[in-house]
Amino acid sequence: MRNATWGVGSVLAFTLFAVVASFPPGAAAQDKPTLGADDYDQWESLGSATLSPDGLWLAVVVRRVDESSELRVHRTDSDSVVIVPEGSRPEFGADGGWLAYAIGVSPDERDDLEEKGDPVRNGVGLLDLRTGDREEIEAVQSFSFSDDGRHVALRRYGAPDSESDGTDVIVRQLAGGGSMSFGNVSALAWQEGGNLLAMLVDASDRVGNGVRLYDAESGRIRSLDADEATYRELSWREDAPDLAVLKTYEDEAHEDTAHVALAWRDLDTDSPRAFRLDPRESSDLPAGTRIVEHRAPTWSDDGSTLFLGVKERIPVDVAASDSEEEEEEEEGGAASGDDGEDGGDEESPGVEIWHSLDVDPVPQQRVREDQLRREHDIGAWHPGEGEFLFLGGDHADRTEIAGGGRHVLARDETPYDMDAMFRQQFHDVYAVDARTGGRELVRERVTIDMGASPGGRYAVWFEGADYWTHDLTTGETRNVTTGLGGTFVDLDRTPTREQMGPFGIAGWLEDDAALLVNDRFDVWEVSPDGAGGRRLTAGAEGEVRHRVVTLDPDADAFDPDEPLYYSTYGEWTKQAGFSRAPRGETPEPLIWADASFSRGLLKAEDADVYAFRQEQFDDSPDYYVAGPRLDEARQVTRTNPFQDDHAWGTTQLIEYENEWGRRLQGSLVYPANYDPDETYPMIVYHYELLSQTLHQYQVPDPTRYYNVQIWSQEGYFVLMPDIVYRDRRPGQSNVETLRPAVAAAVETGMIDPERVGLIGHSWGGYQTTFFVTQDDLFAGAVAGAPLTNLMSMYLSFYWNSGGTDARIFEISQGRMQVPWWEDWDSYHANSPLHHIENLNTPLLIEFGTEDGAVEFNQGVEFYNAARRAGKQMVMLVYEGENHGLAKEPNQRDYQSRILQWFAHYLKGEPAPEWITSGVPYLEQKDGLKKKKKVS
Repeated sequence: MRNATWGVGSVLAFTLFAVVASFPPGAAAQDKPTLGADDYDQWESLGSATLSPDGLWLAVVVRRVDESSELRVHRTDSDSVVIVPEGSRPEFGADGGWLAYAIGVSPDERDDLEEKGDPVRNGVGLLDLRTGDREEIEAVQSFSFSDDGRHVALRRYGAPDSESDGTDVIVRQLAGGGSMSFGNVSALAWQEGGNLLAMLVDASDRVGNGVRLYDAESGRIRSLDADEATYRELSWREDAPDLAVLKTYEDEAHEDTAHVALAWRDLDTDSPRAFRLDPRESSDLPAGTRIVEHRAPTWSDDGSTLFLGVKERIPVDVAASDSEEEEEEEEGGAASGDDGEDGGDEESPGVEIWHSLDVDPVPQQRVREDQLRREHDIGAWHPGEGEFLFLGGDHADRTEIAGGGRHVLARDETPYDMDAMFRQQFHDVYAVDARTGGRELVRERVTIDMGASPGGRYAVWFEGADYWTHDLTTGETRNVTTGLGGTFVDLDRTPTREQMGPFGIAGWLEDDAALLVNDRFDVWEVSPDGAGGRRLTAGAEGEVRHRVVTLDPDADAFDPDEPLYYSTYGEWTKQAGFSRAPRGETPEPLIWADASFSRGLLKAEDADVYAFRQEQFDDSPDYYVAGPRLDEARQVTRTNPFQDDHAWGTTQLIEYENEWGRRLQGSLVYPANYDPDETYPMIVYHYELLSQTLHQYQVPDPTRYYNVQIWSQEGYFVLMPDIVYRDRRPGQSNVETLRPAVAAAVETGMIDPERVGLIGHSWGGYQTTFFVTQDDLFAGAVAGAPLTNLMSMYLSFYWNSGGTDARIFEISQGRMQVPWWEDWDSYHANSPLHHIENLNTPLLIEFGTEDGAVEFNQGVEFYNAARRAGKQMVMLVYEGENHGLAKEPNQRDYQSRILQWFAHYLKGEPAPEWITSGVPYLEQKDGLKKKKKVS
C-alpha cells in the first residue's frame, strides 16, 4: 500500500503519466502458467468484515468458486486466526468477549441431504475470544445477543409438519454457562439497553399462546398476556423497557384478521402499566377499520404514542360467492352430473381485465399483489390518555414518522398518477401533527423527496437545481443551496427527465444543526434555516470526488465535535483513498493509492481501530487495520495466496475523445501471458461507464460468464470503455464513442486490429447488436439479452416489475424522451432490427425464455430477420431462465460458448458444429439425454 500527501499538482501529474504510458510497469513477459479450468475452483471471494467492539478481532467470510466457504476470525494485532469451515453470519457480543456464528453444511453434504429429501439445517458456533474455547450446537436456525452481550438466545428449528411457527429457544448465560429453555416460541426480541427478552408463544393448538418476558439477569419469567390467539410484531421502544405487540381476533362477519394492540410501560419494575386498544371497544377508531399485522407498532421517542397501521375491514359477503363455490366442490362437485355439463358449477373464468385507463397496468398490479394487499393508513394511539387519532386517509400513499413521533410526513401521488403512467411520478407532501391530526401542505409536485431530518424539525426535498427545507415548527419553506456556488444537480446521469437528480445527501449534524450535501466533487455544509453554507472539501480543484464515510451505522447524525472521514476518488487518475478533517478544516489526506477501497471504512465501536478493504486488478482484496490516521496499516487477511503461482494480467488507462469531443477513458486489461514482442486479440466489454473498474479484482469464476479475468487468462486484451449519450441517439452515441475508444487501444501497438471482438449484456447487448449493424469494425460479437427493436420494445412490459417499458425509453436508459410515433426517425435509426441488411459481423445472441427485463421476442424478431436476410447469427435459448442465467449448468455452458465463439473468430481456431451450421433439435435433445445417462 502506498500512502502519500497529494495536492492539485500531484493529481494532474499522475493523470498525465497514466494516459501516456504505453503499458504499465510490470507488464512484461511471464514464465508462469496461465489458469486452466481445473484451477478455478480454489479461488476465493472476500466477504464483508465485522470488527469486535474492542477492535482486537476481525471476522470475515471467504467463499470459493467450488461453493465451499469458511469463516476466518483474525486477531488484528497478530497472525492468529480461527477458521470455521462453512461458517457465516459472524456477530460479536457487545462486551467483545464472545463471537457467535452460523455453521452450514458443505456443498456435497447439502446435495446428499436434498437428494434424500432431508432438511438442510445450520448449527451455531460460540467462540470465547478470551480463552479460545469453541462450542458447536446443532440444529439452530438463528441467534441474537442481549444488548450487553452477556447472554445469547438460540432459536432451534421447528417440526417439519407443524401447524405453528413455534420452536424451542435456549437462552445461554455466556460467562457462567447456565441456560434456560422455552418451548413454542414464534418470535423473540431483546430489549435495547437491558436484559429483558420478550417472546411470543405459538403452539399448534393455541393453548398457552401469549407474550412472555424473561429477565436474563434475574431469571424471572412473567406472562404478560395469554389467550388462544396469534401474537405478532414485538416492538420495544428504543432505550426503554416499553413493549408493544399485536394480538389477533376473528369474527364471523369479516373475512380478514384484525388485531388488538397491547402495550406495556416500565417492564423493568414490579408494577408495569398495561394498555389495550381493541377496535371492537374503541369509539376513536373509524367504524369498519382494523389494525393490520404488516405494520409493526412504532413508538414515539417519549413513549406517549404508538403508531399503528389501520385498514378497512372486508365483510364476508364480498367473498361469499367464492366461499360457497369452494364448499360445494368439497361436498361432491356438480349438482347434476359429474362432468358438470348440465347445470353444474362452472370453473371461474381465467380472465384479467386490462383497461387503457389503468394507471398501473395489470401486470404491475399482479407483481405488486402482496404490496397492494398491505396498503394501509396510519393512526396514532396515545395509551396514557386512551385516545386514538386517525392520521391517514386522503394523503397517506406513503408515510414517514418524523421528529421522534411529533409529526408524520404523508405523500399523495394521486394528482399526478395519469402523467406518471409514462413520465416521472410526482407527489404532494403533507405534514400531519401526531397530537392533533392537523394537516399542512408542505410542497406540491415533488419527485425527489429526502424525508425528515433526524431531529424531525425539517422536511427536505430537491427541486430544480437546489435543496429545499420546510420547518415543521414554524411552517417556513426555504431554498437552502441557491447562491452557494455548487452544482448539486447531476445533469450527466440520464438527461431526459423533467427533474434531474442530485448528487445526494451525505447526512446531518446532530440536533439538525446542518445538512451535508454533495456536488460532483465536494461536500457542503448547509444551514437548514437558509442562513447559508460552505464547502468542506476542495475536490473540484483537482477533480477528486469526496464523500463522507459513515463510521457508526446506528447513528442518525454526525457528532460536530468529531472529525469527518471522507472517501476520495480521482476522476481521471482512478486513484482512491481516505481523508479526515475536524469540522471547518481542510481535509488531510490519509491514504492515496492506485487501488480500490470499495467497502469504505469500519470502526470498532469502543476503540480507535479502523479497518478498510484494499484491492487492485492484480492484488486480491484484503482487509487492513490501522489507527485514526490510517497510517502504518497492518494487513490482516490474505486471500488467494496461490495467485503467485500463475501468470496474471495488469491494467492501464486508455484516454480518448468521442466523435463529438467528449473526453473519456477506458480500462485496458492485459493478457495474463503478455509478451511485449507479440500482438494480441482484444475483447471489448461495454455497458455505460466502466473505466472505474480499473483497480477492481475479479475472481476467475466460470459461473460469472462475462468474466474479464478468464478472458485475460485466455490470452485476450480486454477493453472496458466509458460510453456517454446524446438524447434520442442511444445506439448512435455508442457507435460514436466506441470507435475512438477501440482506436485508442489499437494505437498502443499491442493489439491486432483484425482480431477485435465486442460483447455486452442487456443495455450492453443492445449496444453490441446495434453497433454490428452500423460498422464492420469487429471480427465477432456476443450480445446477451439485447433490445433489438425499440418500437416493439417500447410497447412491451418489464415483466419482472410489471411496469411498461415505455417509461424506460422516455425517462430512463433509453433516453428517447417521446413515444416512437412522435419521433419515428430516431426510433428507426437506433433500432438494430431495422438495419439487419448491414449485419456482416458474426453475432451470437443469448436469451432466457422467461426474460422479465427484455422481452424474449426481441431475440426472436432479430433471429428471424437474420434468417430472412441470410446473415451469420446464432441464438442460444435457455429454457426457463430470466434476464440473467441462474442455473449453474447454463452459466457454465454460456461461458464456454463465449470462449468458443471468440476462439474461432478472434484466434482462428476450428469452429464447432453449433457455430458453423447449427444442431438439429432432435440431435440436441438426444444429446442431452445421453449426457444425463453418463452423469
